[in-house]
Amino acid sequence: MSVMDVIRKSLYFGIGAAAFSAEKLKALADDMVARGEMSSDEAKKFVDDMTQKAEDEKRTVQEWINERVSRMLQQAGAAQAARVEQLEARVAELERRISELSGGAEGAVGDTIPPTTAQ
Repeated sequence: MSVMDVIRKSLYFGIGAAAFSAEKLKALADDMVARGEMSSDEAKKFVDDMTQKAEDEKRTVQEWINERVSRMLQQAGAAQAARVEQLEARVAELERRISELSGGAEGAVGDTIPPTTAQ
């Protein structure tokens, strides 16, 4: 399972938990209204306030996850680019050695392989 799969499943779990919590919160408020512990207006305001706080938290978590994933992808890309540069340097060195061993004659291996560029 990749890191992205773990993050995606965690996010889905969080969203599912938030939806479940909203239903439970509404049921709690309805129960409190039925018992006379709060008015319908108070219950509506309570549910709205808690729902807004949950949305704010969800947004904060999503931003944090996006930041972390972006940072990880940048680090992975930088590591990949560094590895490519390292391999290109090794290939260039090997081509130089082959050319020296063959006496620099035309048609040396280094002359037939087009150079590559790092992207």
